[in-house]
Amino acid sequence: MVIASPWRRLVASFVDGLILVPVTLLLMALAGVDWVNTTPLQNFLFNWVPSWAYYVAFTALYGATPGKMLLGIRVVKTDGRPVDWLTALMREVVGKTLSTLPLALGYLWAFFHPQRQAWHDLIADTLVVHRESQA
Repeated sequence: MVIASPWRRLVASFVDGLILVPVTLLLMALAGVDWVNTTPLQNFLFNWVPSWAYYVAFTALYGATPGKMLLGIRVVKTDGRPVDWLTALMREVVGKTLSTLPLALGYLWAFFHPQRQAWHDLIADTLVVHRESQA
């Protein structure tokens, strides 16, 4: 398996953000929520929940979000098996929350880890690899 670089992962995340921001704004508009003055509950419901659903569903179903697909990378278990729903939930919700909280240090970890694993990868026992390197 060929491990994906943290830079490629970062670009994929940016692409996913370009998809998620309009979806979030559309959901807020449909619900009549003012996107400038949201309450903490509205922020959670319209930003965090859709984002978690997006990342968990795409990772569990396809092993990759649209951003990762576009960049030719995917998430697999460290033994090369596909990611299941529980692993996707652990990686995308629990792991990424922990990766984000301390000034995003969990993401930066991938730049220094020998297998390019961020904290959320270590928590879920996953790797991000090039799609064509799959067994």
